[in-house]
Amino acid sequence: MLQLARIPPQSVLPHSPTTARHLSLLPAAAPLPVVQQLEQLEQQIRSHKGLELHADWLNEYLDLGLEMACTAGQRQLTALQESWLTRLYNTLRDAALNTSLPSTWRQLCLDYLYQPFFVLSHLYREQPGRGLRLRALVHEFALLSRLG
Repeated sequence: MLQLARIPPQSVLPHSPTTARHLSLLPAAAPLPVVQQLEQLEQQIRSHKGLELHADWLNEYLDLGLEMACTAGQRQLTALQESWLTRLYNTLRDAALNTSLPSTWRQLCLDYLYQPFFVLSHLYREQPGRGLRLRALVHEFALLSRLG
């Protein structure tokens, strides 16, 4: 069974302290369910226009998404696990390619993209018949890595 671990990004860009030192994006009195937190972070990542880099958003987003994928994997729900991982990958990829976003934000999203890529590629290697998906993912990631 695939076990997921959070790996810190390797970026040359400055980033904020880890989410462990940050409170949630919402007041403590109104915690959101995990899926709503994920959706809120997704929206913030896809539409961020400010100059401040929010690595804490990306860290929290990946933590939540990878935890959900891990839970699905532990319950033998491989399709759901793949879906969560693909969602993480697509969100970061789309933000990295969105030319209407600040270039520093796009680069930071690209720096974080390797995490869902790594886990997805590992998942595809473990599943028979996923060779085409693996090759497409590796090809796309290789093209994206040239942007940085």
